[in-house]
Amino acid sequence: MPTDVLLAEGERAVRRRQRRAVGAAAVATVVAVLGAAVLLQGVRPQAQPSPGDGRSPSPTATGGPPTVAPDHFDPAQRLFRLDWLPEGMSIRHESYERYGQWVTVMEPEQAQRAGGSVGVEDIVSVMINAAGVDPFVNWAESDALTGGGRVAATPLPGVPAASVRGKPAYLHTSPGGRETRLSWQYAPDAWAAVSVRGVERPAETARRVADGLVWDRQPVTLPFLPVAPPEGAMLHRAVVTVRDGRWDSAQLGYLAPSRPEAPRAVEDFTVGMTREFRGKVAGSITVHGRQGWVDAVPSGIGAYRVGELPGVCQTCVSEVSALSSAGIQALGGRDGALALAAMVRTVGDPADLTTWRPL
Repeated sequence: MPTDVLLAEGERAVRRRQRRAVGAAAVATVVAVLGAAVLLQGVRPQAQPSPGDGRSPSPTATGGPPTVAPDHFDPAQRLFRLDWLPEGMSIRHESYERYGQWVTVMEPEQAQRAGGSVGVEDIVSVMINAAGVDPFVNWAESDALTGGGRVAATPLPGVPAASVRGKPAYLHTSPGGRETRLSWQYAPDAWAAVSVRGVERPAETARRVADGLVWDRQPVTLPFLPVAPPEGAMLHRAVVTVRDGRWDSAQLGYLAPSRPEAPRAVEDFTVGMTREFRGKVAGSITVHGRQGWVDAVPSGIGAYRVGELPGVCQTCVSEVSALSSAGIQALGGRDGALALAAMVRTVGDPADLTTWRPL
């Protein structure tokens, strides 16, 4: 199963925010990650280039949280890092939106690693929300969908728990006990949370992850050079996925000029790059002298890919995905989407994260 599909499944399990159904074939390789996130880096937490935090007051010198949270973040800035995560998680996904930031690590089931098409076994996800964003709506929706009519023993946010760095905290278990969530207000009307599924001693794991969260603003960096989006489009989200210690994909998600921003907004199109395209697409075209592929429905919604230049990253594929009618319109249709994909170029050595470029 491709990483992006696995990520989408993992995020549904953590956050259950439903995305537009644009056709499985058209968007199979789009990392349509929504918030609750999937860090994909690997095993041990490391300080390395990644996407972003926001317009919040500077963290304290000791790594403490801001005293006042902003009502939105800057997707070009990362707000925090994690100094501890469980070992053995081969996939890491980072998603930095205007209203929330997520880091998620996960481990596929053994059958998945052997080539089967099963889901995710272990998931740990960390969420930081902007001020005024309801952190519990996605959990409530997830519980309603997966609870089988069962009701959690305690309503969200859960029972009072030991504070997290002096902030009031709550512990909640989903119906059936599948997921454990530790949440706390890091600033007035602004929540952070850790959700855990599948690992041993989930409450203890959630607590240790929370204690290892360090407020550390850094620029988001990506393995491709900056490219100008269509005029009027707003950057909504930056996403980086790492698998088995190697970067797997990176995308920027945009709202179309006609689309208002909101805490639960979903981007209209994405621009990015995949290290190794694993999908199946019949036929190819030539785009600016490079091999290209179109995987879209008649309305134009879908993926537009262009192969990378030889000698730089022969397996890399540039990718522009239209996720809505407003998105394909903003891109200028099929030709505009392909032209934009052809403009995406890698940094000198995308395998070397120190060479990645800020947004």
